[in-house]
Amino acid sequence: MMENRTLSLEDIKLLVEKVHAAQQAGNYILFRYANYSIDVLTMQGEISEEKNWGKEFEMPLGYDSDATRREYNECILYLEKLAGEEHDN
Repeated sequence: MMENRTLSLEDIKLLVEKVHAAQQAGNYILFRYANYSIDVLTMQGEISEEKNWGKEFEMPLGYDSDATRREYNECILYLEKLAGEEHDN
């Protein structure tokens, strides 16, 4: 069992909720969760061969926790933007 995970189960649950919200807002999100990393690839609006993928987030698990946490936080903020969620800060 991997003990040195950089993201908690609660972090991952929140990420899945944000992916779902961004998808429900009409965006295309590819979400991949594996033993070694979490990857999120985004396309604003509907998927199309004429469009390029937008932002991509790669979050390795069990390595550099600071870099993974920064990438995770950036991903959450971007997904919230795609979902049209408002922020206080």
